[in-house]
Amino acid sequence: MASIVAYIELRAGAITRPSRHAVAEARRVSDAAGATVYALLTVGDLTQARIDQLAAEVSAAGADRILCSSAEPLAGPPLDVTHGPLLAQVAGHLRPVLFLFPAGGTGVELGPPLAVRIGAAYLANASIELTGEERALDSASERIVLTRWRAARDGQRRIDVGDLERPVVASLACGIAPGALGESYAEVEMLPCPEPASALPRLIASEVDGAAGAELCSAMIWSAVALSPSDRAALPSELPSGVALVVGTDGESPSVEAASPTDLFVLSSEDGAEASPLSILAPGSVVAHLHAKTEVAR
Repeated sequence: MASIVAYIELRAGAITRPSRHAVAEARRVSDAAGATVYALLTVGDLTQARIDQLAAEVSAAGADRILCSSAEPLAGPPLDVTHGPLLAQVAGHLRPVLFLFPAGGTGVELGPPLAVRIGAAYLANASIELTGEERALDSASERIVLTRWRAARDGQRRIDVGDLERPVVASLACGIAPGALGESYAEVEMLPCPEPASALPRLIASEVDGAAGAELCSAMIWSAVALSPSDRAALPSELPSGVALVVGTDGESPSVEAASPTDLFVLSSEDGAEASPLSILAPGSVVAHLHAKTEVAR
């Protein structure tokens, strides 16, 4: 049977919403591909109880089987030098038709070198469609098609997985993770972490990306009006957990493009009619337009 692998990203020890979406998408198309859904966890030295807890969450998101590698080199940020050999080992063993990465920077870092190692096609910021097409005179089949907008948004690139004689590695665009699609238990297979071919890089310093919260937010406030520096600095700390604030041209950042908010609030001036930034929304999102009096900082 064919297989689909979804990479699971952890941030602050928790599974990200885009990762749940990646598993849900794999679950959605698995029947059309006749495939088993594998979720791949790469973690540092965690207790077996914690690994089982994470596995239960991923299983409930829709995975059939959980693959997990726990080792100190995997505790840091997902880099090709530390994670790449393990991903190539998994892909070589399972030979998946699809290897999916969640929205955000992980797919950009790990996806292209994995595609080179296993001879796969690569597509960034992709969406998955199921299309019914006639493939013979007496039969019709459901096809898995990956699409992405061109940079100028004047057309789409499409890859029909069934027409390729090689696997596809893709990082997904934003999407909403649905409720539980599977059971809260799945078999966990522990994998050894391959020995690095060269010395691992030494992490000198790191800092939290202030814009990264947009990728994980459940609700977003998009301000089309200018905010004073003091308001812009103070507002994020006043917002509930899971709510991100985006102002003006911040919407062009990669973190915002990778966002998948369920609710979007567009804050515009009383005389303004700014359009919603619909390019960052997935089907099913709710958009609300709010008008407010805001003094422009001078």
